[in-house]
Amino acid sequence: MNTAVLAPTLLEGLMKDYPYLPGIVFALVCLLILFLVVLPRFPSWWRGRGRPVVDPVQVTEMIAGPGALVVDLRSVEAFRSGHIRGSLHVPFEDLAQRFAHPDPKANRSLILMDDTDELSHLALAQLTARGFSWVYVLKGGMKAWRRANFPIAK
Repeated sequence: MNTAVLAPTLLEGLMKDYPYLPGIVFALVCLLILFLVVLPRFPSWWRGRGRPVVDPVQVTEMIAGPGALVVDLRSVEAFRSGHIRGSLHVPFEDLAQRFAHPDPKANRSLILMDDTDELSHLALAQLTARGFSWVYVLKGGMKAWRRANFPIAK
């Protein structure tokens, strides 16, 4: 009986020499997937560190409860394409003129929002420097609102 000895393949050789290799590859694939899931939300988280941010669920509760005012900082075209019902449209460029100083009689909190929350954090810094209090930023902006499937008015 003549049996041919088969030469080990490269993969079999690697598995014999490095038995922990499949675990490392699996861990790297899991880290890559986690990184790709977290990466799109990272800029919003980084801007919101230590600042008063609210998510879409909290915004709906604030609008229904104490009657917070949502200030939409997007362009006219973006506002017309869809906005949060009852929001006040104030383009970011006009924010300094429209909110020059706080009204002492106003008891409503302000929720700033734009497409991604980038302009909202700039507006938050401007308004708090002018003495406004109870100002919040919608975390993730209109993208987060749409992602949560909340109603949009046109």
